[in-house]
Amino acid sequence: MGEISREELEEELEVYKYRLEDAMEAGNLAWWEMELPSGEVRFNDRKAKMLGYSPDKFDHYEDFTDLLHPDDHDKAMQAMRDHLEGDAERYEVEYRIKKKDGDYKWYRDVGSITEEDENGEYKKVTGIVIDIDERKKTEKREDFLHSLLRHDVGNKIQIVQGYLQLAEDFELPAELEEYLSEGKKAIETAQEIIEKIEMLRKVVSEEETHTVEICSTLESVISEYRDIFKKHDIGLKCQDEKIKVLGGPLLKEMFSNILENNIKHANCDKVQISTEERDEDVLIKVEDDGKGIPDDIKEDLFKRGFKKGESGGSGLGLYLVKEIAEIYGGNIEVKDSTMGGAKFIIYLKKA
Repeated sequence: MGEISREELEEELEVYKYRLEDAMEAGNLAWWEMELPSGEVRFNDRKAKMLGYSPDKFDHYEDFTDLLHPDDHDKAMQAMRDHLEGDAERYEVEYRIKKKDGDYKWYRDVGSITEEDENGEYKKVTGIVIDIDERKKTEKREDFLHSLLRHDVGNKIQIVQGYLQLAEDFELPAELEEYLSEGKKAIETAQEIIEKIEMLRKVVSEEETHTVEICSTLESVISEYRDIFKKHDIGLKCQDEKIKVLGGPLLKEMFSNILENNIKHANCDKVQISTEERDEDVLIKVEDDGKGIPDDIKEDLFKRGFKKGESGGSGLGLYLVKEIAEIYGGNIEVKDSTMGGAKFIIYLKKA
């Protein structure tokens, strides 16, 4: 096979360039480069045209950042600083930017350092900009419809509960009292489903991960449940009060769900929570002295909608626990406890 000539190489590169441009246009994407430390920018014309401007309007990165929505400016600047200072593997941020007609449009930027000089100084950051405006509009509509549904259904549930309470003031046949009792259980399950679905939506959108002191988080959750379930003995043993894990705001919801599961469905009097620190992760063990969990259902316990018996609830609680643990890079398993009941072991990454 002969050596390729410079002319042939240039022709081949030109073909690839056109293919890349076609692919980016089809995907509604644009590329950009920023020289460091000058801040001068290069980009394909689509980046400017997406906003309705002429490409000659932009020479410096500040020409773009001056158009950012006031609520998004600091976030975008911090994302770039985090990448340049080594705190983030890449530059990645979603923001709104003003178009020529005055409206704001949503975009997502993803970039990384692509060139350094002989002294290791950064010379260039390269990235792509993605039009996510339609996705954001869809999310906004979904959020509105969900909040409307949650509000209206919640109001109707309160009305039904009111009528059920009024009915309890009358002397009723035993059979009818049983029907009312079942009705109240159904209402409680409906409320639980609404709350769990709202939490599932938060799990799907959760991106925030930071360092969390796990023992103080556990103590906060336990104190709430001690007030609600005063007959239960809920204890906490921390191997180290300052143990830190990688997590976020949903950790409290995760522990609330698993504690609620133990107290409501395990027929237990005592719940013991303990921590164990390992080289790369932290184990949080939640165990009880209740009836335990049969081996034949342990594998299905964390599946969405799984429930067993009359106290099974909505079937979403433990599914949520597993989903939250996984979005923070962890996991969960269930075993038998030496206390006589079940032992849930949650694995979280050590910070």
